[in-house]
Amino acid sequence: MTTNLKIGLSCVLALGLAACGTSTTDADSGVYTPQPDAYIAPTPDAYVAIDTTPVVADPYVWVVVQDTEQKACTTNGPGADIDAVELVSSAGVPLGWGKTGSASFTPNPAGNACENVDCNGGNCKYAAISSTFTAANLVARTEGIQDGQVNASTSDIGYFSLNGGTLQIQIGDLTGAGVAQAIKKGDQIKVYEVDQTYITDGYAPASCSCLPEHYTVSVQTAAGAYLKLTPTLIESADNTTCAALTATSTEGCGTTLFVVP
Repeated sequence: MTTNLKIGLSCVLALGLAACGTSTTDADSGVYTPQPDAYIAPTPDAYVAIDTTPVVADPYVWVVVQDTEQKACTTNGPGADIDAVELVSSAGVPLGWGKTGSASFTPNPAGNACENVDCNGGNCKYAAISSTFTAANLVARTEGIQDGQVNASTSDIGYFSLNGGTLQIQIGDLTGAGVAQAIKKGDQIKVYEVDQTYITDGYAPASCSCLPEHYTVSVQTAAGAYLKLTPTLIESADNTTCAALTATSTEGCGTTLFVVP
């Protein structure tokens, strides 16, 4: 707060008087009576409002699954076979599944992918290059709840083979519908990859090799910032073919749980 004091310039200049102000002489008494300057109210500094709006970090709204199997072309489903993506609370409570209509796919630009001629029967049937299904149909299979099924004599349903590429998906409600959920610190991401648990759970015949395959998982903000997640639990039925988790593990193997730090 500042206060400006007004000092009459004329009084400073006139005869070097020690005190300032106007004055009068009483006509009757001849008594000199000093008159004070008029009071000038101080002008306050301009008020500056303080912005107290909290800064909210851009939340994570995408799950990104990157296949790390390189040219795994021995079946009709090359690479990691992704059935579903689930959001789970830190307490293990299901929160949501891959949002309907949100999934997208980016092929591997490095060329580490199979061509149809490389796959069993000359058809990478469950990959984006399928001669049987459209890419849009296959990508949409990763949305919603776990529903993958391997069949002995008819076409498999409910999963998409990444063939070295990348899946990006948001999380909806407990059916995969609704608005996209924010992914918070402490949440867990469970990726269902067609593996040996599908045999033990009745989603694949005993004749299925159903080998668990490798991939990484990240979360991403709407602005494009990535955070790579660490796998915390591999389904027990896969431990016979997946390397044991260590403090330096970076990849999922088969159906795997990841935590958001």
